[in-house]
Parts: sequence; C-alpha cells; structure tokens
Amino acid sequence: MDMLKALFVINPSSGKQNFLETIERIISRLIMEQTVNHIDVVYTQKQQDAYEAAFALKKGEYDFVTAIGGDGTINEVIAGIAKSGCEIPVAVLSAGTVNDFANYLHLPDTVPEFCETIKNFRLKKIDVGTLNGKVFMNVVAGGIATDIGYNVSKEMKATFGKMAYYIEGIKEIPKQLFHPFQLRIESEEYQDVGEYLLFMVTNSQSVGGYKQAAPLASISDGALDVILLKKVEITQVTDLIIKILQGDHINHPAVTYFQTKHVKIFPEDDSHISIDYDGEYYGELPADISILEGKIDVI
Repeated sequence: MDMLKALFVINPSSGKQNFLETIERIISRLIMEQTVNHIDVVYTQKQQDAYEAAFALKKGEYDFVTAIGGDGTINEVIAGIAKSGCEIPVAVLSAGTVNDFANYLHLPDTVPEFCETIKNFRLKKIDVGTLNGKVFMNVVAGGIATDIGYNVSKEMKATFGKMAYYIEGIKEIPKQLFHPFQLRIESEEYQDVGEYLLFMVTNSQSVGGYKQAAPLASISDGALDVILLKKVEITQVTDLIIKILQGDHINHPAVTYFQTKHVKIFPEDDSHISIDYDGEYYGELPADISILEGKIDVI
C-alpha cells in the first residue's frame, strides 16, 4: 500500500485524561512505520468546528480523516463528510465519556490496535440519518431523560464519567414519568396520535452508553429503528424498568418498536418538545427523519 495522507480532527477538551499524549504516540508510530507520510491537524475550539473542517474537504484531498473526541465531535466530522460529498473514509478514536458509536462498531482505542487498523485499511459502509436535513450519526430522541446528555456538567462528566449520566437520569426520570405529551407519528409502517413519554429514532443499538437500547438495530441495514414509549400506569413502572435492564423493553405493552426509512413526528398540541440528537440539543419538534444508506466509509 502507498503511504497515506491524513487529517486528524481533535477535540482537545474531550473526556479522557492523557489522551493528547496517546494521539502523539499514534502519529509518531504511523509515520515511523511508514503507514502515513503526511498528517495535518485541526484542533476544535467550539461546536461546529469539526463539522466545518470536514465539510470543507474535497475528493482525494486526504486518504482518510481521523475524528478524535466524544460522540459530538465524531458526529460533526461524519456529518461534514456526508454533506461535502468528498467520500473520504473516516477513522474514529473515541475520547469522550460515553462513545456509543465507537463501542457499537468495536473500534480500537489503544495505540497498537488503532495503528494496525489504519495499516489494514478495511472499509465498512455505514448509514447515517437526517433530521430536518441535518445529518446525525446515532440517535434522535425526545421526552423522558433524553436531555441528560446536555444537562450533565463538564465537571460532573470529568469526575464521574459514564456514571454522571446515570446519576442525572435517576434524578430526572421520576419527575418526568407522569408528564406525557401528545404526539402524531407518521410513517409507512406505523401511524398514531397519542400520549407518549419518549420517542427515540436510532441508527445503532447503543444509546447513552446503554448497549441494548435498540436491540434489532444495525448501522448498515438501510433502516432506522424507532422506539416509542406510551404513557404507563404507576403499576407498570417496576415491570418496565426490569425489562429495560434486561434489554427486553421492546416486548413491554407500553413500547412500540418498528423499523423504517422515513418517519415524521409532530406535537399534536402547542407543547414545546425538545429534540436531542447525538447527545446535543437540536431544537424542538416537528422532526422529519430519514436514512442515508451507505453514506460513509468507516475504517
């Protein structure tokens, strides 16, 4: 294989300690082993920096782009590449707190494994989703406990890691459990108007560190998985929580689960219902969500 030219897009404020040291070791090793002969580096300073760096890329400008950070940074790089049409493959080095995407694809997180992955350079085509035209990688959600990702403080993430999300979740879920909202769901596979506590449209199985959130999902099946939680009676709550912990929630009577290429979700009254996409605040419903099949090459 000819030596490669790469761009590394790095979020220096991502979770793991000493990870800049790890990146230096990776860059040194890739060059010393003559896998790569040219690496440009972009450090992100604020939201959308990673997206803009990837969106500006042209076909053939690099052999691959490495996204380094949490799910937010990785999402931005993938969204930028999907929108740019540059078709440059993506490598991922996760350094965030939860890392749903990297965990789901079993992507390497040590120096030797990562360098070996680049050397082997095997590509997998993956789907991405779009929310009102904006690309997302993993999940769009609203309702109970979906705002945890952006309500957990940076200090709490740094101190407690993934546990910070669970602590916040335990605080929030009882408050939200008895406040359903009126939704209208429209897709070829399912239509309904009713009272819901949660909607989740996901591209992979793992959401918020919970590996069985959408147990039938695949990132390369050309479909999105939709999970809807209807209003539950207080007597059903314990059973629902047990089923969630066992990964069997899709068989609970209050849960609707289906796969689709396109779904629209509307508020049926004048409620302001927030949307989370890949752990970031997006805005409010309505949501028009569809799949872009095989849009990204991941190393």
